[in-house]
Amino acid sequence: MHTGYVERMIIITTELDRVGKQPVYMQIYGILLTEIQNGAYNEAGMLPSEKELCGRFGVERNTVRKALQILVNEGRVSKKPGFGTVLTGDDGAHAGAAGAAPAESELIRKNVLLVTYADYFHDNGEYFHFKLVNGFEKSMSEMGYNLIFKSVDIDAGIREIIQHTLPVAIIYDSYMHDDLYREGLETGVPCISINHYTPLMTSVVSNNFDGAYKVAKMLAQAGHKRIAVITGKRNYQTNIERMSGLQKLYLKEDAVTNEMLVLDGDWLFSSGVKAGEQILGMPAAKRPTAVFAFNDDMAFGCYSCFERAGVRVPEDISIVGFDKSDRYNYIFPGITTVDVNVSAMIEYTCWILSEHLNGTAPRYNTKIQMDTTLCDNGTIRTLI
Repeated sequence: MHTGYVERMIIITTELDRVGKQPVYMQIYGILLTEIQNGAYNEAGMLPSEKELCGRFGVERNTVRKALQILVNEGRVSKKPGFGTVLTGDDGAHAGAAGAAPAESELIRKNVLLVTYADYFHDNGEYFHFKLVNGFEKSMSEMGYNLIFKSVDIDAGIREIIQHTLPVAIIYDSYMHDDLYREGLETGVPCISINHYTPLMTSVVSNNFDGAYKVAKMLAQAGHKRIAVITGKRNYQTNIERMSGLQKLYLKEDAVTNEMLVLDGDWLFSSGVKAGEQILGMPAAKRPTAVFAFNDDMAFGCYSCFERAGVRVPEDISIVGFDKSDRYNYIFPGITTVDVNVSAMIEYTCWILSEHLNGTAPRYNTKIQMDTTLCDNGTIRTLI
């Protein structure tokens, strides 16, 4: 997984004389110098990353660094930590000028930015977001685009990221402040939100309401009346939709429930463990007969707590999750869960982006909602 933006890549076949008298690093220096002088890097204003240069020339990083250091000593480039090797002086004076041979810039303009909050990846993160990043990396590569993944702090902006990466499109992963949406929209490139609906742009989401309703109905039909619910963060749209779907069965269809115990979680495995400990701290006769966690990370956290205490699933207590994560396949048995169809969400997002980039997308924003599927893996015990 990328933790920052992916730099530009020039694809030029370059043969080096590896048996001649001139050192390889001097040959690389000469090639880069010629390209700088020819304006190959003017529009971007910077060179490819050391990693990309190593791949291009088939050399070790130390060899590339020797070549770059000569350019630094000559004042043609400078190194900026966390950013890269940028043009300086006369060589960068005409950056962006008309006529600067942009073989490189054409590749830069194939960048698609995927931006999300760093909080979603905190403490090993919610697995759903890792699946999104991995899925988009594969899909964008197949479409011929470079995916640039960037996580930002809640109080940070993305203007500088956009300036550095020059994306042709921006994907927003889950809830973000409207200011961040507007920073993307003001660039004029297509912007799409995934896993969170916003009227500011086309949004691709799963039907969380219906998925939670299906779980509630299955629990009710199995005879469960004392249910513990492990929520995500209370103000998140995903959490609100899942809670609403759960309540629909009990409030609108007059289903019988003696008690619903709501335990606050934060989407992470550790909060599932904490919820499990709270449940085990209750008198056995008053414990819930089933636990519904609003994602699989919390569900498996609760499962692990029960397992350590010798409480059996589903014989002693039932468990159901949400999102259909494969993160724990080699650790725990499968649990009953809701498949939010991440693959379809990614596919539709890529399709909409493609339509926008081709100029054939509808002018108006819309909400594209994926159906969910209840996957019964045998962790809900029938009591009646």
